[in-house]
Parts: sequence; C-alpha cells; structure tokens
Amino acid sequence: MDEIRADDFHIQASPQAAAIQKLVLKHGESFLVSDRRGDFPAHFEGELGFYHAGTRHLRWLELRLAGERPLLLNAEIAPDNDRIHIGLTNADVHGPDGVAIPRDVIYLERHIAVIEGHLLQGIAIASFHDRPHEVTLELIFAADFRDVFEVRGTQRARRGQLLGEERDGRRVRAAYRGLDDVVRLTTLAFDPPPMIVASSRAVYRLRLTPGETVRLHVAVSAGSGDDAPRVDDAVPRLRASAGRLQARAARISTDHEVFNALIARSLMDLTMLLTETAQGLVPYAGVPWYVAPFGRDSAITALQLLPYQPEVAAGTLRFLAAWQGRARDDFKDEEPGKILHEYRRGEMAACREIPFVPYYGSVDATPLFVVLLAEYVRWTGDLALARALWPAVQAALTWMREHGDRDGDGYLEYVTRSPLGLANQGWKDSPDAVMHADGSLAPPPIALVEAQGYAYAAWHGAGELARLLGEAGDAARCRTAADRLRAAFNQDFWLEHDGIYALALDGAKRPCAVMASNVGQALWAGIVDEARAAAVAKRLMAPDMFSGWGLRTLSARERRFNPMSYHNGSVWPHDSALAVAGFRRYRLVEHAGVLAGALLEATRHFEVARIPELFCGFSRHVDHGPISYPVACAPQAWAAGTPLLLLTSLLGLEADAAQRRLTCQSPVLPPGIRWVEIHDLKIGAASLDLGINRGRDGASVELIGRRGDVELIVRR
Repeated sequence: MDEIRADDFHIQASPQAAAIQKLVLKHGESFLVSDRRGDFPAHFEGELGFYHAGTRHLRWLELRLAGERPLLLNAEIAPDNDRIHIGLTNADVHGPDGVAIPRDVIYLERHIAVIEGHLLQGIAIASFHDRPHEVTLELIFAADFRDVFEVRGTQRARRGQLLGEERDGRRVRAAYRGLDDVVRLTTLAFDPPPMIVASSRAVYRLRLTPGETVRLHVAVSAGSGDDAPRVDDAVPRLRASAGRLQARAARISTDHEVFNALIARSLMDLTMLLTETAQGLVPYAGVPWYVAPFGRDSAITALQLLPYQPEVAAGTLRFLAAWQGRARDDFKDEEPGKILHEYRRGEMAACREIPFVPYYGSVDATPLFVVLLAEYVRWTGDLALARALWPAVQAALTWMREHGDRDGDGYLEYVTRSPLGLANQGWKDSPDAVMHADGSLAPPPIALVEAQGYAYAAWHGAGELARLLGEAGDAARCRTAADRLRAAFNQDFWLEHDGIYALALDGAKRPCAVMASNVGQALWAGIVDEARAAAVAKRLMAPDMFSGWGLRTLSARERRFNPMSYHNGSVWPHDSALAVAGFRRYRLVEHAGVLAGALLEATRHFEVARIPELFCGFSRHVDHGPISYPVACAPQAWAAGTPLLLLTSLLGLEADAAQRRLTCQSPVLPPGIRWVEIHDLKIGAASLDLGINRGRDGASVELIGRRGDVELIVRR
C-alpha cells in the first residue's frame, strides 16, 4: 500500500475542543466559536476564539465571578442567529470582604453578537441574596493573531512580532505586525470602566443589592473599535438585514413541526453563511474552518437554494466570474477560464505560505459554474445576466476542452503543479480519497466519475444557454460535446464484471474498481445510461453503502474503508441529498424516499437541528443516533442546504422560465409529512403558491395562488 504523504492542510482534532459543545456566530468576514459559557478558556487548544478576515483576534476570553468560572444554567443561539443568550450563576464563593456568598444567588446573563468585525457582549448581573454584598467580576483575555491555518494545525517556520498592549481606563489594544508587514489590531473596550485594567485582565468590584441589576458592555474589535456598537443596537441591524433577505425568499410550511424547525434552521444558517461581496451575496462554506468562498461549495449551495432564494445564485455567479482564471500560474494551479477553488485572506495567504490567494486546484468548480448559470436561467429567465456572463461560460468551456482534458480523451482530469497544491481536486480532496481496489492510491492525472457528470451537465446546460442567446453554432457544438462525453463515459467507466461505475480512471487510464458514493452525483448530473440507473441505485442502497442514516462515501467492503475517516466511509448529508436528486432524475422514487427519510431522521439527533458537514459511517443502531465526526463544520453551507434539495427533489420541481412553466414531476412528500405549502415560488417574473398533499399514490398538487403569467403542470 502506498505511503500517504502528510497533508499540509490537514485539520488537527483537539481532544479538548472536540469534547465540548460549541456556540457559533458569523457575520461577514467575522466569526466566533466559544464554549457554552461564551468563553475561550486558556487551557483549551483548538478552534475557540474570535476571528476576522482569516485571523484569530482573540484566543482567550474567560469570565470569572469571585475568582471562579460561573455555573452554566442555559445557553442557546437565537432562532435568527443574531445573538447568543447564556444564563450563569455563582458557585459557593466569597466576596472581596471575605463574606460567604452561597451558590445560586447571583444570576448573570450574557448576550453575545458578532457584526462587521466586532464581538459584542452585554452582561447583566442580578443578586437574589437577602442582603447587600460585594462581588468581583473579571474578564481575562489574550490575543494571539494566529492565521486560521495555524489554528487548524499548519506549522510555520516564522511568525510576525507582537507589538505589546496599550491600556487606558476603559480600553486595551493589542497589536501584531505580520510577516506581510500588516499591523493587525485587537481592541477591547469596557463600559463602564473597570476598577482595574491590567495586562490580560479587566476587574470590576460590584456592590449588589437584592433585586438590583448591574449592566456591563464589552466590545472586542478587529481594529480600532471606534465604531463598535452595543449588542442592543447590533441585533436589530442584524435582524433587519436577515429580514430583508427572507422577505424576498419563498416560504415553506408543513404539518410537521420537526421538519419546519429543520427548514427554519437551515435557512437561518444559510443566511448567516451568506457574505456580501462586491458582486453580491456568496455562501461561505462553513464555520470554523471554511469561512471563505469556495467555487464548488458555493455553486452547489446556490443550486440548493435556487428555487427559494435565486439572488444567491446571481451573486455567486458574478463573484466566480470576477475571479475566473486569467493566466497560467502553477503556484495557484491557475489556468485561463478556470473557476477558483478557494480564496483566503490573512497573513499566510498574503505571504504565499498557502496557495489560496485564490487557489484554482479544483477539477469540478468550472463545470459547476456553467451548470449553476444554466439552472439559474431555467428558474429566472434572466437572459441579461446570461448574456453578461456568456464570455465567462465560453472561457470555462475552453478550459474544460484545452486544459481540463489533459490528454485529449474528452475527460476532465487533474494533477497539481503547485508545490503546495492539493493532490486530489474533486470534492473528496483528502490525499487518500482516490484508490484502487487493493488500496493503492491512484496516480494522477485522475478523471473522477462525478467530474465527468458535471462536465456532461455543463455542456448540456451551455447548449441551452447558447440557444436562448441566439448562438446556434455554439448550441450545436455543446450538444455534440455532451453526447460524445456521455457515450464514452458509459463505455469506459462501466465495469461490467462488478456492475458498477469506476470511481475514477488513473493516469494510466486504469479504472479504480472501487464502490463509492461519487456515482450518486453522476446520477444527479444525468450522465448515467438510463438502462443502468436502477442497478446503480440498488448498489448504492446496499448495506455496505447505505448506513441506515445516509450513503457512506466508500463501501464498507473496500480496503480503505474507515467509518471515522473524512472521505473514506463517513456520511456527508449533501452527498446523499444529491444522490436522492439523482434517483428522482431517473424516476427511482422508492430509493429516493428511503434515503431522504433516513437523512431526515438523522437530523433529529443533531444539536439545534443543525446538520453537520459530515458524520461517521457506522451502521444505524436502534439505541442511538448518528455518531459525530470530531472536526465537522456546523453550520456548513451545503449541509444546511440539504433539506431544501431534498424537498425540491421529492416534489419533482422543474422550472422553465422561458416557457413560463413549472412542472411537478411525480411529486411525493417526505416521510411523515402530510402536506407542504410553498408560497411565492418564483419562476421568471411570476410566482406561485402551491399546496402539496399526501395521497394514496404520490401526492396531489393544488395551485393556491398565482401572480403573473406562469403555467403549473403536474405529471404522474
């Protein structure tokens, strides 16, 4: 078996941080990861902290009451993801005068918000003692200015210079000059001023009378902090911004409270992960490790959201086109026409210690860009954006033909040229994710099964776009390319003896005869031969692939299977949801229902109904739910989009804005749900209100309301 080279960008799992429940907030380029008290304790290694623009600006923050950490009463994230509410009380402690204070007589309420580079806290302390008393409250803090890749575990040969602290009666400012010669600031401001402001410590001596509440405000800013608002001012701004986006979105309701909560959480998490760019809203991939735009992740998330919030697709498309590759740059794996993989900010990116500046090492982001634009136009009829981005589509298709296909055989293949590049450049980008049946790693250039599906869908979609734009010659060439690729794929990737499609073709064109979930995404893309689709679906739903909660990324029969691995046996909700969409595409309704039902049942076990990036691939057990993966992002964009994709797929929603038509193809409802209503579902300039009700065979669809010229067609 080949020796696996250590991945420079591997995420290290901290035993301490992995063992605690975390609270997460994000806004723009800033995010927070804390324990359930709202702290980042000094003794914890891992991701806890306050970050902005790729840098951790505060790595230690602890609140202490009379020298002790308070006892936790409750902690919850507001339904709108605009603040965290934490309730705390005192342990048995002594006041500064030595008087004993029995436990549970002080109530401490902590409200936390993140907005535009600021971590804001409002702290209210109330006493229920039977007499007045004094107590000390301390905030202990430290800034380390570590790049997020350092926090993830990447070792650096050198770091910049901490410039020390500046302090006055109400403010502490720490500074760091990075190797990129940029000075980064962390400012803590206290209102009212503490009794003592010392290095890494602010101390209040509070006199509390029965029933009295004392209020404090703390702002941590990535910068000077001069414009930091209070929590009470920030929350309405956050809520108003989210409300404007929600007001433009379709509304989903059902008779199933758990499913309603799941949809609400998914939409709010996606709203939190959306980031305003110069080109519009773009979904960042996930907290804490992927607070950045990713070509693949952002495109798939925008596809999941498309029927319900189409403007996200428009912003994502403009952003990806703006950063489309212009020249060959081996360090970044950039080539003309290629869509970026990942774009980071921060010291290590500025110093080119990492290639994500941006980095283009993704074989699939480019075809997915074309797929997203084609699907966006099907739903919106926005030919103006299609025409504006047509040169970017042509550049993407040229890249697929001239650079992505490295040997002229018609397949998309990848190999890194960068000394820091990713060895694997599909969605399973772990260094050990593509292998042969004997466990040996596949040598590059590698042609992945799902990447060919994306390419087929891209050629097919580009042909439709060209037709709508009046480019008849381009339309014919794209259709020919799609048909040629589909025919070759079904000949070269199909393994007759095994009855499966190969995971990939390696650099010597040897098929990787391995059963993996990737073929489910090929079904979604439509490249699989119609006559083989049922057999492929049956194989995917066999016990070695279907854990009972979702599809394993790798069959339990394969040499490299490990249910606790990142890509070789775990379950990724978005991956299973794409397979559900693939089953529906080929009218395999029963398989779609079983897999969708399993995913939805799994969500019952996730904290606050938040679907994680992935979970372990152990077989389903009657006594417990899915087993967590220790460093999974939560929230994560395409995981949050999973319930929306499941709903779209099961209802069979297909839009054709050019023909002013919405089709419900053989609609069925998710298990346990009797009815669904979708209001303000937009198709072009029109919108529909739909009611879908469970019937004896499938579901019935009722047109509740219509605004504009659009036809509803229901096909059984």
